[in-house]
Amino acid sequence: MDNENENLKVNKVKVLTVSLIASFTIFFTVILIGALVIIVKPIFNDEHAYSSELDNSAYMRRIQYVLDEISEKYVEDVDMETLVNGAIAGIAEATGDPYTRYISEEEYTEMMTTGVEPYSGIGVYITYDVDNSGIEILGIMPDSPATKAGLNIGDIIMQVDDIVVSLDTYQSCIDAIKGEEGTTVKLALKRNDEIIEKEVTRENIVANNIEAKVLDGNIGYIKIWQFDNGVYNQFKTEYDKLKKQNIEGLVIDVRNNPGGLVEDTLNIARLMLPECDLLKLVYKDGSEKVYKCDGKNEINIPLAILVNSRSASASEILSGAIKDSGKGVVVGTKTYGKGIVQTVESLGNNGALSITTSKYYTSSGVEIHKKGIEPNIVVELPEEVRNDLTIVESKDTQLKEALDYINSKK
Repeated sequence: MDNENENLKVNKVKVLTVSLIASFTIFFTVILIGALVIIVKPIFNDEHAYSSELDNSAYMRRIQYVLDEISEKYVEDVDMETLVNGAIAGIAEATGDPYTRYISEEEYTEMMTTGVEPYSGIGVYITYDVDNSGIEILGIMPDSPATKAGLNIGDIIMQVDDIVVSLDTYQSCIDAIKGEEGTTVKLALKRNDEIIEKEVTRENIVANNIEAKVLDGNIGYIKIWQFDNGVYNQFKTEYDKLKKQNIEGLVIDVRNNPGGLVEDTLNIARLMLPECDLLKLVYKDGSEKVYKCDGKNEINIPLAILVNSRSASASEILSGAIKDSGKGVVVGTKTYGKGIVQTVESLGNNGALSITTSKYYTSSGVEIHKKGIEPNIVVELPEEVRNDLTIVESKDTQLKEALDYINSKK
């Protein structure tokens, strides 16, 4: 792997991922996880704890004063570690950015796992919905507890057990959805203008992010549910199988995909695209970093990628790269618009701090954040199937348009 990929390598020193990216019992996206680019930095160094271009000593004295007062005068015994973690969380929260936040040691450890082991959860892909102050379900794993309980794509989770969802309680709600296999969680859902209640029984699930098959006309189809850990290897395995069947075109489906690991996303793009720029990061000081494709694995068959308004972050990186490279077309509706970068700095054995540090752009200069990717071919799904987890091919107008395009280019 070249030096650029080494810099993106997922390890304790540095990792480039996405979002809200990391998987846990319900695959929360790091749209608060899944839809983010995350760079994990080396372990916190006490020697540089308070280094800054600004003189923050007066602020630090105020914080120290409060810690001393609480420690000496509060009526109950308090754990200083808990107080400090709370202070860090409060400082991060005060930015008003939901992606700049304190990450507990448990969550950070989970973020660093491979994400391909069995886990216990309900099997949904989610993001925080600012407009509704709820948790939007972007995708649902096939045969998952969420599917069995009748949850739908587009449902907004408004309450988890006794916890009302808000930006402040988002992480608590995520934690509350977790649980042991066989236990249940009660969800209050907003569906259209109606509030409904569902009780979901958690199960152990093996994460599989890829579904692949050959469609009529000898056209390969690969569905990417999420760009979670292990997705590159899963994609390459299925992609290689399709190539051995001499497919004459390829459709990649990232509809309802909330994002995930950017390193894996870039490597998937490098399996198909010509020599080109894939992604540009722009930092606070105006500096830029560009990620490239060497074109050594360029495919010689027509390519189309399916997107919709719930295709976010890494999905937008892949679709934007395909569009800008000229190798294929983007079919569907405008994407979600999530294009910001988080740097995650480990705080030793005391969790980590996630800070929004930059935005990312397509190679043509399109700012993804809050704007999204405009398809080459705009196609809406019929209203009656727009929120369905699986759509029968006869009603999938977006897939039909992609197949028509590919057949016209054979």
